[in-house]
Amino acid sequence: MAEEIQCRLCGCRFDPDEAGDCECNCVFGGCNGRNIRCPNCGHDMPRPHSNKDKTSIIDKLKASIKL
Repeated sequence: MAEEIQCRLCGCRFDPDEAGDCECNCVFGGCNGRNIRCPNCGHDMPRPHSNKDKTSIIDKLKASIKL
């Protein structure tokens, strides 16, 4: 279970793993669907990073370029 986070707008505390994803799909300047939505007020917030999700930029580039 992930640590609870608090909404920046309404102060609601919730588990980010159980929160719904935002509906943004804008690639240019948007979150590209990576944000989560507060279950109380619907405010979109950045998904918190976990230690297991840390990947270097080089690893991300290698994964995106499949030869």
